[in-house]
Amino acid sequence: MMKPALLAAPALLGLLALTAAHAVAPERWVPGWASPPIGYEPDTRDGKGLGRPFRDETVRQEIRVGAAGGSVRVRFTNELAGVPLRIGAASILRLDAEGKSMPGSLRSLSFGQARSVSVPARAPMLSDPIAYPVQAGERIAVSIHYPDETAAPAHAQMVDVAAGDATSMLDLPAPRHVRASGVVSALEVGGASATRVLVTFGDSITEGAGASPGKAMSWPDQLGRMLAGNAGGRCWAIANAGISGNRLLSSGRGPNALSRLDRDALSVPGATHIVVLEGINDIGKVKDPAHNWQPTAAQLIAAYEQILARAKGRGLKVIFGTLLPYEGAAYADPDGEQRRETVNRWIRANARRFDGVIDFDLAMQEPGKPMVMRLPEQIGDHLHPNDAGYTRMAKTALPVILAQGC
Repeated sequence: MMKPALLAAPALLGLLALTAAHAVAPERWVPGWASPPIGYEPDTRDGKGLGRPFRDETVRQEIRVGAAGGSVRVRFTNELAGVPLRIGAASILRLDAEGKSMPGSLRSLSFGQARSVSVPARAPMLSDPIAYPVQAGERIAVSIHYPDETAAPAHAQMVDVAAGDATSMLDLPAPRHVRASGVVSALEVGGASATRVLVTFGDSITEGAGASPGKAMSWPDQLGRMLAGNAGGRCWAIANAGISGNRLLSSGRGPNALSRLDRDALSVPGATHIVVLEGINDIGKVKDPAHNWQPTAAQLIAAYEQILARAKGRGLKVIFGTLLPYEGAAYADPDGEQRRETVNRWIRANARRFDGVIDFDLAMQEPGKPMVMRLPEQIGDHLHPNDAGYTRMAKTALPVILAQGC
C-alpha cells in the first residue's frame, strides 16, 4: 500500500526542483535619482513659490537620470504627512536637451494596475515597474494629477503646474513654472550594471545649493560623471540625499539627520556605501540661544557615532567628509570655528575606524587662510561652493570612492 506514495515522492521532488530552476530571479533596483522629503513648504524667500496647495492640478517634475537601465519605477512620498495623499493619475516622458517633451515617449504609470492611488499617511508608494530604457544624463519628467486640494509633504523645487488632469498630454496647457512640492522622491532603475550604490548624506553643500540651476553641478552629480568616465568607477550609482538647511540633531529644514537616516540613506535600494557630510548648520551660531539648541562638538561627535553604528549595522561602508571652511558666513563665529575644527580633528584621528575620509576642508581652504573657503570657488556667502568649487569637491572625493573598488 505504500508503493504509490513512495513512487510519487521522487516525482514531487523533481517537480519542485524544476519549479525552483525556473523561478524568476529577484528584482534588483538602484537609484537613478533621489530627492528626500522635507515637508510641505508653502513659503519661499525668493518669491517664486506657488504659496498654496495644489487644487485639481497637474504637476510636472523634471528628473536627471544618473544610472542607465532597462526599466524604471517611481517612488512617491507621503512619509511626512498625517493624512492620505490621492494621486489621480501619473505619467512619465522624456525631455530633449532643451527640456522639450519628446514625441512618442509618454507612458502612463500605474499602481497595482490601477490608474489612481491613495498613498497612506506616513508612507511612500512605488509605481508598477515599466520597461523604459534610460541613459545616464538623460532628462525625463513625471507628471502627477492631484484631484483634491493637496499640500504635498515633499521637497520644494521648480516644477510646472497646469490646470486639471494633463498627465496624458505631451505638453502642459499654459503651465506656471513655480517653486512647489515635487512629490517624486526617487526614480529607481532596473537592469542597471551598477553593483555599488553610494548615498551622499548631508545638507545644502551636498544637495548642491549655489550650483548652476538645471545643469547637475552638485559634487555628487559631478562625481557620478567622473566615475562613469573612469574604467574603475563604472560600477557606481549615486543617490543624493542632501537637504539644504538640514541639521544633525535639531530642527532645521527637513527632519534632523538622525531621524531621517533610515529612510533617506540606509533604505536606498542596493545601498552599499554612505558619505556623511553634515554638521555645519548645527555649528553655525543661533539667533536666540535661550530658545534654540546649540550642540557642543562632543554632541556632534556623538551623533556621528550614531550614524556610524547604524550604517555599519545595516552592512554599509561609511565614509566621512570633513566640514568645509566657513569664516565670513552669516552665522560664523569663533566658537563655531572651534567646534568645526574639533569635529574635523576627530574625523581625521578616527580614519582607521571608517572606510574612508574625504578631506573637503583641506581641499576647499583659501591658500594662506585655512578658515576661509576658496574665494574664486564659492558663491560669495563664504558657505556654499560654486560650480568650480563643487568640481574640486568631486575631484577630491573621486580617489576615495575609486579605492573602494568594484
